[in-house]
Amino acid sequence: MKTETRNCQNCKKDFVIETDDFSFYEKIKVPPPTFCPECRSVRRMSSTNERVLYKRKCDLTGEPIFSMYTEDAPFPVYKTSKWYSDEWDPYQYGQEYNFSKSFFEQFLELRNKVPKMALVRQGFSANSEYTHRVTDMKNSYMVFRMTRSTDSMYSYIGKDLMDSADCFTISAVELCYECIDCNKCYKTRFAQECVECRESMFLYACKNCSNCVGCVNLINKEYHIFNEPYTREVYLEKLKELRLNTYSGIEEMKGKFEEFRKKFPQRAIMSLKSNNVSGNWFTNCENVKNSFWCLDLKDCRYIYFSFSAQDCMDYFQWGNASELVYESENCGINCSRIYFCTQCWTGAHDLFYCDSCPSSSNCFGCIGLKKGEYAILNKRYTKEEYEKMLPQVIEHMKTMPYIDKRGIEYKFGEHFPYELSPFAYNETAAIDFYPLSKEEAISRGYKWKEKEKKNYTTTMKGSALPETINEVSDSILNEVIECADKDQPYSVGAYRITQNELSFYRRMDLPLPRVCFDVRHTRRLYKRPPLRTIKRLCSKCNVEVETVYDEKYSPIVYCEKCYQQEIY
Repeated sequence: MKTETRNCQNCKKDFVIETDDFSFYEKIKVPPPTFCPECRSVRRMSSTNERVLYKRKCDLTGEPIFSMYTEDAPFPVYKTSKWYSDEWDPYQYGQEYNFSKSFFEQFLELRNKVPKMALVRQGFSANSEYTHRVTDMKNSYMVFRMTRSTDSMYSYIGKDLMDSADCFTISAVELCYECIDCNKCYKTRFAQECVECRESMFLYACKNCSNCVGCVNLINKEYHIFNEPYTREVYLEKLKELRLNTYSGIEEMKGKFEEFRKKFPQRAIMSLKSNNVSGNWFTNCENVKNSFWCLDLKDCRYIYFSFSAQDCMDYFQWGNASELVYESENCGINCSRIYFCTQCWTGAHDLFYCDSCPSSSNCFGCIGLKKGEYAILNKRYTKEEYEKMLPQVIEHMKTMPYIDKRGIEYKFGEHFPYELSPFAYNETAAIDFYPLSKEEAISRGYKWKEKEKKNYTTTMKGSALPETINEVSDSILNEVIECADKDQPYSVGAYRITQNELSFYRRMDLPLPRVCFDVRHTRRLYKRPPLRTIKRLCSKCNVEVETVYDEKYSPIVYCEKCYQQEIY
């Protein structure tokens, strides 16, 4: 089919469906979407709680646990290890398909009965209880959406993290701190969009640099400060003058470096070893369009924060050797033919509208099945019965759609309606990447949950912490520290320093943070441009480029050709 313009059911704006999109829909036998790409993305993210944890009891054992679900969730919640166990049978909740009700009404009935996993973890997990949406964790704390993390803390989205803290969207880094969109870096602090850098601080868009501070767009350089070369001896003396092991020295450097960065050309699309891509932040990708933070992807479109996948579309988070995933989130590890699903992993395939069904296949509308097959709404069928009934259910979804409170129709081919999400908008990934105020969210039909401000009895103020880590004794482990930004809506108000955290700051010669993790996380998000592309003109050749960087973020932007000519 030819390119076609349609009107989004949700935001009422026009959007374009490309010829390649139609080919993909035909391949997987689904109708074209009725939501625009951004509304589809928000819909997936708004069903995903990534970092908000609650204390509650396990409904199987009664023991206290941490969970992404509150105590008043409408369904049972089990401790992760118990959810994986054989102590309960998900088939006992199976129900007959009712052709007099819409599918999503029946799915909601099932969802409110089947136990849900408190925190999502796959693979092994050693001493990493306070982690969520992770695979293969060891000695990690407050790490979210990560595949393979060792001895790390307070980080979000990435893979192969080691001995690092306070990082965001990173891959294969070690001894890194406050790094964003960095790949294969070692002992690098306060860096963004850097590759293979070592022993450096305050870098932006640098590659293969070592012992550099405050540098932008450098390649294969050593002993540079603010892009000026020095001998090793002079470099070390200058480094002492900057006092980057002190809180005040780091704060002063942040302001100087931000202004310095804007004097240099910004590459329109940040990509490494990638071809035919649009969006931003690509590594080893080919034919990936309208996507953001992708590693080792091929022939994909509308992908957000995924790695090692191919032939996928409208996919939020994960990948890890997966293919033919559509309108799904939190699915990965050797998955294929996954449509309109959430939280399905480890070899899952041929699933429609399933939730938390690891290693399952040939299921429709199922929840909590482990190695399940040939089931609809958790009711088992023979292979022949399932294959006969499947087209009947799909046709029923088309002829009897679910209609939400706003009058939007959900037929076969649409992701789960937001009304079925158990989360408020500000509990989900959507608030990070598509931020809305409370008033905006409610006006658009989303739920909102006021963050509980606990009355912590603090023993010291974050603003009063010592300038350097050398001034900190082990007694800090007993303190309850008041967040220096406690009045911000995203602050939890107070925090503590753990033993592993203190050891990390000492090893890295870094001062203690003066704000809680939630504030630090939000500040990192604000250092990135939004996940939306705009049209600009190359500041050098005047050709039109598509980029996420507006003029405020980067006054100078270069097309790929001009950037290569000037920087490489």
